[in-house]
Amino acid sequence: MPTIKDIAKAAGVSHGTVSNVLNGRGNVSLEKIKLVEEAAKKMGYQIHAQAKSLREGSTTTVSVILPNIALEQYNKLYLAVYHCFRQAGYHTSLYLTQDQQEIELSILQSIAANRDCAVIAVSCLPDARSYYDALGADADNIFFVYRRLDHSNQFASFDFAQAGQAIARKIAEKNHPSIGLFTDSAEYSCTVQFKDALLHGVAHLNPRFRHVASSHSTAYSHAFDFFSEERFDCIVTTDMERARYIKNAHYLGNTGSCPAIYSLADSEFLAEDGIVKYHLNYQLLGKEIAEHIVQRTAAGQDLPPVSPIMVQDRGFLFEDAAHSPSPSDTTLNILTIPSPTTEALRKLLPHFKKTTGIEFRLAVYSFEEIYDILLDIDNHRHYDIIRVDLAGLSWVARQALKPLPPELTELLAYYPRQLADRYSYVDDTPYAVPFDPSVQLLFYRKDLFEDTKIRRMFYERYKLELNPPNTFHEFNLISEFFSSIRTQQAPHFFGSAVTTGNAEIIASEFLLRYYAEGGSLIQADHKLALSGEMAVKALQSYMDHLSIAKELHAKWWDESISLFERGDLAMLIVYMNLFSHVAHSPIAPLIGFSQVPGHSPLLGGGSLGVSRHSQKDREAAAFFKWFYHNEIAEQIALLGGSSVHNVIYGNQNIMEQYPWLKFAKDLDDQGIRESSFGPGHNLNLRKVEKIIGLGVRNVINRMMGHEEAIEYINSRLAGEMFE
Repeated sequence: MPTIKDIAKAAGVSHGTVSNVLNGRGNVSLEKIKLVEEAAKKMGYQIHAQAKSLREGSTTTVSVILPNIALEQYNKLYLAVYHCFRQAGYHTSLYLTQDQQEIELSILQSIAANRDCAVIAVSCLPDARSYYDALGADADNIFFVYRRLDHSNQFASFDFAQAGQAIARKIAEKNHPSIGLFTDSAEYSCTVQFKDALLHGVAHLNPRFRHVASSHSTAYSHAFDFFSEERFDCIVTTDMERARYIKNAHYLGNTGSCPAIYSLADSEFLAEDGIVKYHLNYQLLGKEIAEHIVQRTAAGQDLPPVSPIMVQDRGFLFEDAAHSPSPSDTTLNILTIPSPTTEALRKLLPHFKKTTGIEFRLAVYSFEEIYDILLDIDNHRHYDIIRVDLAGLSWVARQALKPLPPELTELLAYYPRQLADRYSYVDDTPYAVPFDPSVQLLFYRKDLFEDTKIRRMFYERYKLELNPPNTFHEFNLISEFFSSIRTQQAPHFFGSAVTTGNAEIIASEFLLRYYAEGGSLIQADHKLALSGEMAVKALQSYMDHLSIAKELHAKWWDESISLFERGDLAMLIVYMNLFSHVAHSPIAPLIGFSQVPGHSPLLGGGSLGVSRHSQKDREAAAFFKWFYHNEIAEQIALLGGSSVHNVIYGNQNIMEQYPWLKFAKDLDDQGIRESSFGPGHNLNLRKVEKIIGLGVRNVINRMMGHEEAIEYINSRLAGEMFE
């Protein structure tokens, strides 16, 4: 393998220059970066990450030792650990033991020189001192998972006794007289806990019981043992692979009906005939272990060890689906806008009918059409549940919606109080429950912002580092830069886009800049007005951006989002609830996200309320309880809908697909949407924003100058009644 000296000689540069380029350091010219990269590529040079960390004395490597990665409890654990460490800049090394003690001991010898900051292990060894003696590392940085070893300091797992008790209760309800148990080694602590609790829970049945314990490599063969002579009414397994082996063994090796199967499973809900699943959140456990290691490494000895780390079982999901509902002659009419959340709802509504017996009709209308319906609700009495935009909630709630009854007000406990205040309450009365709450975020192409040559080009042009912008001056500068470096291969590429086909969208993009200047719509004298100097400055910034960005004459943000998804934009500011489907596109791994410039984002999205003309209170309550139930809220997010329901933050699949969700949740207190002068004095914000958008459009159309447009807007606001 060529050395750094070889590359330096081939590129005609110094040894230090090559080192800086390969490690992303130093003030190296664009010309030299290209020379070094071309020479390294021709010579087949690759940086060895482990060797680099040893040279630099890095403490950001972690070894993960597992029996295998075929079983979901190991696979999901590793994926969560890997993703969490990767986001924190750590490296992970995976080792597999096949539950063979000799292999595990040899792995310990081979990783002893790694200088890992931590080790995570599902060990088949009986005593933790084997690790402490071999590695010579701080015992508080070695985590044993699932299986507690003798003399271990750190341990992370679930309450397997609780799981055994819960499954025992299910079995007792069915009064099964014969029970089979299929596990891995009977000596592991998790197996002992689970088995003891299961047996204790069914002891009053005095059942016939058989326990088959086997390694993963022999589990399939041992599954047939349950069908060799005696017949079992139910079989309990400690993982889904064993449950599927039981089904296959019955299919091939038995002529009778298959026994009921109860199994521990991952937290993700996937319906599977014949298997009752008790869910454990393997990913959340991995995440909590990794986060503790990162925090402890950063804090050094200042952060005390935590042991054990125990994650709450999820238990049985969708239990209500087993009940047969009474057919209903009532149909609920649901009115909402086109959005990713609406599409997720559409896919799940058959489950609502299946579990409640209630028919439904889903009407999807535009943002403007729903607003008109709400203002004229007396002529639209056929709607029962209506999606209300945040900008119009305070104005239309009292005239179009019923206050929530106590049984539905309880649903607000799923959300942070400050969010419920904004999306549910009007004058201290709850009228709605959050449907697709949202906040503006900056999405950008990480690959472009981290590209060494592009970063150097930006520095040479502006003498600034290329980072996500903190101000709109920086945002315009970066947008101009990316628009200017379009090539023949990417002629349609722009730094960003501006949507100008709708006055309210124009207002949203202008107000974002106005709030970044420190402006406000409601002035100290409780009058509506734009602050002249701030408004002019924000308008100038908006127009400057319009001159360099891709202008879109669409009436919604979907076209700009499509451009970003196709890779034609470097940056895009958009409401989070409209962006989620991009997480499923090929560009997803390249997406970065950040606060909007100025750190004063607008809040968006909306809530669900019950029309004051609806006569279907019982059915509406059933819908709300179904839609906001933990399992459905989780499915909405998994299908691309925008949700900030508390349950989704414990689902690592969701957090990995939409990593901006937690980031956006932390921005709730910074979000702005001025819709009230105070209690009892609510504002028709949609009308205000339309006036502002029309004023800005006058500048776009060259009908007015900047100061003239602000004066026009303020004169319109002063002449209207908004309370």
